[in-house]
Amino acid sequence: MKNIIAVTASLKYCSVAISYENNLYETNESADAAANLAHFVHELVGSKDIDLKKITGVITASGPGSFTGIRVAQSLAKGLALSLKIPSASISYFEVIRNICKGKNNENNVLVAIGSEKGQIYYEICCGKFHEMGISAPDALGRLVSGKVLLVGDVVDEIIPHLKDKIVDVCRVYDFRSAKYLLHFARILSRKSRITPLYINAQSSGRRW
Repeated sequence: MKNIIAVTASLKYCSVAISYENNLYETNESADAAANLAHFVHELVGSKDIDLKKITGVITASGPGSFTGIRVAQSLAKGLALSLKIPSASISYFEVIRNICKGKNNENNVLVAIGSEKGQIYYEICCGKFHEMGISAPDALGRLVSGKVLLVGDVVDEIIPHLKDKIVDVCRVYDFRSAKYLLHFARILSRKSRITPLYINAQSSGRRW
């Protein structure tokens, strides 16, 4: 296991995970991200006697979700990477959820659904070469999906009535914002990798697959 720091945050949630010398250390707290995320990293590093000179990379989330929380976590990750002179990268929560449910999605078309703070759904549709991300009302998702899909995410129960017979299987994932899940993506770290937020259009392109 590589020595990596992972951080995620929303407005009132902070998550830090560190893989170090084949051990996993983490903290997940309900707290203001802007005021506390850096403190939680410092506290975890100090309490576990982690040598920052041995850290080889920093990973954070690109979104979708709380814009403020994502930018706080990304700013911290960039600062750590710059000061330690190590690579940093970001990964989307869509990819995190698909990785958590990978035992079910190897041969299935996938619809990833994440609830937004305004009651809408961030979605990603992966069907062969067709790939689309967007934000939609729950009752509109049925019009975007023409084939059968594996439905995964934290709001699947809200969507099931609108997809009816288009669902092959369901995988419910509620804790995907925990930073520990980012550690599985160490392979994306390189000197050329970079951290960028994931911007999602307010409306789908309307294409069908």
